[in-house]
Amino acid sequence: MEIRSYDIKTDDPLTRDGKLDDYARHGVTPALSAVEAAMGADIIVSAVTADAILDAADSVLPALGAGQLYLDINSAAPSKKQRAAERIAEAGGSYVDVAVMAPVHPGLHRTPLLIGGPGAKRIEALFKRLRMNFEIVSEDVGDASTVKMVRSIMIKGIESLTVECVLAAVKAGIDDRILDSLEKSFPGMEWKRRAGYMMERVVRHGQRRAAEMREVAATLEDMGIGGTMATATAERQQWMADLAPSVRFPDGIPDDYRVLAETILALHGEKNTPS
Repeated sequence: MEIRSYDIKTDDPLTRDGKLDDYARHGVTPALSAVEAAMGADIIVSAVTADAILDAADSVLPALGAGQLYLDINSAAPSKKQRAAERIAEAGGSYVDVAVMAPVHPGLHRTPLLIGGPGAKRIEALFKRLRMNFEIVSEDVGDASTVKMVRSIMIKGIESLTVECVLAAVKAGIDDRILDSLEKSFPGMEWKRRAGYMMERVVRHGQRRAAEMREVAATLEDMGIGGTMATATAERQQWMADLAPSVRFPDGIPDDYRVLAETILALHGEKNTPS
């Protein structure tokens, strides 16, 4: 079985060699375009940021033929996935809406997935053979993603609240008092450990999470509820991404909340200091 991949990072001289090294290490055949990667493939997997899923779908349309399965594993508003599905169907492909419900590491192929769409039943046998952890939600595009989007209000919201609370607490020198108080209010949460974990996730994935939360806000607008909290979460995640604290940790991002907070506060201070 051949696995081909195309990544826009191979178009950039600064990131091309690193991405080609990734392909070689994992036995993946590099492609020079999305069309080349998709041409003749039994299964096409779209894994991009939420704001790019329509561009990603459009990029493979010239290669699509009858019977090809298109797995959209991106975190996006159901309405956007429905638009992508329409384009795939018009070109002859069969769309599968996939919602990834937990971090891929360390679960890997056992990471829980919700799937739906017209191609969901066709992918079921393969997923079972690969011993993947999945549930078919429905044959309607968007149902699986709705679960993902609504859940993210809480998951990414708690992350952003934790970042904001811990940054303020560390800056004021009261972080032990604050986190101990939270532990009393929510016993068993292990707030000092959990704060470090959640902050590490935002530092590592802020850009992608911000894009996802903008899709969550769009989902809530489509529902007529309004995405006030989702929008605020996206802003805090984007704020972290723009600071780019991960560059200060070339050997790996720690999960020590105080180290992360002090680094983030220093970067924020540098950014806002007049030159």
